[in-house]
Amino acid sequence: MAATNKDLEALVNAGGFRKDLFYRLNVLRVELPPLRERGEDVEVLAQHFAQRFAKEHGREAPEFSPRALAGLRAHSWPGNVRELENTVQRLIVMTDSDVVEVPDLPPFMRFSAPVGEQDLTRTLRDVERDYVQRVLESVGGNKTRAAEILGIDRKTLRGKLQ
Repeated sequence: MAATNKDLEALVNAGGFRKDLFYRLNVLRVELPPLRERGEDVEVLAQHFAQRFAKEHGREAPEFSPRALAGLRAHSWPGNVRELENTVQRLIVMTDSDVVEVPDLPPFMRFSAPVGEQDLTRTLRDVERDYVQRVLESVGGNKTRAAEILGIDRKTLRGKLQ
């Protein structure tokens, strides 16, 4: 069994891949679209990996909140299934909660998660204040953890809260 993200037939025609090796490998061809095109698979795979890694760490697998799942589905997954597997493993190791929430996701995925109906008349200050409050609530008021999730210093968080 072999896998590639290259068009081997085109490479053979261009002289960039050995023809004899291509025909030896090309017995049964299965083309699988990238993970970003299979949104429903993201959810199934994330739950599978969560079960597996939680078992390895001797704990119950956390559930994913609907918004966290939406954030996972919205990501483009350039690393495909391996990237999802590594992301879920990191979530299992780093999250103590029974539910994975949006603030638990890697920073680059948090803003992909839908937040419901958007009021586009709000100021940036209001949006930031609400977001900081939601993050703080999601970690049970733990300011150190909230500052880590927000990517700011604890002193900066304290200033924003005042």
